[in-house]
Amino acid sequence: MALLITDECISCGACLPECPNEAIFETRSDAEAKGNHVGDGQGVGDSIYIITHDRCTECVGHFDEPQCAAVCPVDNCCIADPLYPETTEVLLEKAKALNPDKTIDPAKIWSGVRN
Repeated sequence: MALLITDECISCGACLPECPNEAIFETRSDAEAKGNHVGDGQGVGDSIYIITHDRCTECVGHFDEPQCAAVCPVDNCCIADPLYPETTEVLLEKAKALNPDKTIDPAKIWSGVRN
C-alpha cells in the first residue's frame, strides 16, 4: 500500500531527499504534471506535500521503515493509505521496477505492510 501525507504537513521538506523512489512531491499539480497518480482529496490546494501511489513502495526493499515517516517532525503525518493496500511481494516488485540499478533487499520490510 502506498503511504499518504496528511494535512498536518508543515511543508518542511525533510522527506523529499529521503524517498528512494522519488515518490514525494511538493505539490499535487507538480506530481500530476509528471504523470503520477495522486489520491482523491490529497494535496488539495497545493499547500502540502504528497506521495504518489504509483511510485511509493513504503521503502520495502530499501529500509526497515518508511523514511518519510522516520524523518518527519510531525507525528503521524506520513501514514498508510487504506485505499491502496499492497502486499510485500507487490511492493518488492514495484521497488525492483522503479530502481533497476539498485540492490533491493527482500528482508527490508516494516511491520506496517499488509499481507
